[in-house]
Amino acid sequence: MKTEIYKHQTPLCYKLRLKCLIIFSALIVLFNGPVNCQKMPDVRGQFEEYPVNIVNYWQSREILKTVQVVVLRDPAGEQEARFDLTHGATLISLRYHGHELLYGHSAGANIEMFHFRNGKEEDLKGLSPYWSAFHPSQGGTSMDVASTTTGMACDGDKSMRAFAVMIDAGVNNSFESNPFIAVWKGKLSENFPPGYSTPYIIETDANWIPNPDGEPKYYLKLHQTVVNIRPGEPDTLQWFLEGAAPWNFNFSAVFAPKYCSEIHPCSSASAPVLMTGRYQDSSLTDGFAIVVPTKSWATNSAFIMKNAEYVKLLYGAVWAAPRHTFAVVLSHPLPGLASYSFDWYFCAGSWDKVCTFGKSTSDKNDNKVDK
Repeated sequence: MKTEIYKHQTPLCYKLRLKCLIIFSALIVLFNGPVNCQKMPDVRGQFEEYPVNIVNYWQSREILKTVQVVVLRDPAGEQEARFDLTHGATLISLRYHGHELLYGHSAGANIEMFHFRNGKEEDLKGLSPYWSAFHPSQGGTSMDVASTTTGMACDGDKSMRAFAVMIDAGVNNSFESNPFIAVWKGKLSENFPPGYSTPYIIETDANWIPNPDGEPKYYLKLHQTVVNIRPGEPDTLQWFLEGAAPWNFNFSAVFAPKYCSEIHPCSSASAPVLMTGRYQDSSLTDGFAIVVPTKSWATNSAFIMKNAEYVKLLYGAVWAAPRHTFAVVLSHPLPGLASYSFDWYFCAGSWDKVCTFGKSTSDKNDNKVDK
């Protein structure tokens, strides 16, 4: 019966029925929408173009004028941190009361890793093992290819999370059996030799933590995770946790056991925390330091390198200018299809305050300070 009735309805009846259905649906959405729908979170954060004026890579004549950065501000309004989305979301700027503490033209906080070859080639005799090492880098370049930042999320200007694919800054000097030619901006690297990527993904989670000593009120914490996406046996890697300071920061400070060097490294047991910094003044008040708790590393090889730049100079490639870069260096394995997470801190202000903070991050407080 209903079928017969609908058959004899006029087009006007159909239009009226359709309008009623639309109005009814709209009323349901209008009254139920605010109850059932959630507000989409805004994770874009705050961005700006940041001037760098650097060469794309050591042989390039092209100048990279600006990079896009994510801007974080501490809750007290004393500090600003900027992360470079062109180069692996590395920390490029840290300002305390408006004063720049990092080099500002390259990665100021950078993770680099080295896996040394056991090559017997005649050409390698007498050379540093860094020459032929596999060299994943977060903030470097591989023949004009930078570490690709694949995604990020912010909580306003309070914190940032970002993912990046690390590049091989050694340009496949290690002759990997299955290397990745780098893809940059949707194109294969066209240089000769080409740039190379790596199977290492790095996540950077940056946020502010309170400084118990109160000056400054906050320090910048970097929680980082590196994932090896390729199957394989564990490789022992040498990890460089680097900082880069301006030219006029000529005074260095080190917190470590008296005998803790590249030739005689220390362990997590003997050095539960390692700290080093660069300062503009001899009283060590105007500058910054990096603090690295070592307990979770469980390593027997850790040391501080006051001039980490010579490692890069072995390639003939300079990412930060000489004498800018210093590092805490630790050895730790990273098996295939596995990850490793660690924390380290960028601490603005007085070295004495940094030492107080650093000691509180470890179980032992018996290290000696060597300025």
